[in-house]
Amino acid sequence: MFQQATTRKQCVLPPAARCGFSLVEVMIVLTVLSILIAFAVPSYTRAIEQSRADVAAANLRAVWAAQRIYWLEQRVYAADLPTLESIGLLDPTLLQGPSGYAYAVSAADADSFTATATRTGSSVFSGQFTIDDTGAVTGSVASPNWPALIPAFP
Repeated sequence: MFQQATTRKQCVLPPAARCGFSLVEVMIVLTVLSILIAFAVPSYTRAIEQSRADVAAANLRAVWAAQRIYWLEQRVYAADLPTLESIGLLDPTLLQGPSGYAYAVSAADADSFTATATRTGSSVFSGQFTIDDTGAVTGSVASPNWPALIPAFP
């Protein structure tokens, strides 16, 4: 059989030269990481805002369902959300929760209603969503830097 000659080169460096990283290597790693973070943060911010918009639309659908039940019992839509909350049709955390949206019934009578979710607490995003007695969610939340956000399931 063939035998291969294996020779190992031994590196003879002083112990101080073999340990750690140079300042240039650390700076290159930090630069690459900062570039990756600069690309990731705007996408993360937009994803968080999209999820808030989806929650606002879901909460408006809960208001719509509560209004429909109220109408079946009273033959008129409730004029405000505390009325729906007081009879147990809405979760109290909807009105008090830190969701980033303020909910209100803007118009209600025997035939129709309109409820809104207005974006609050943000210096970047603004806008509102609306739902009416047909159950259609309309509106958008916008920022100067990105296109308008609409709920993922209107």
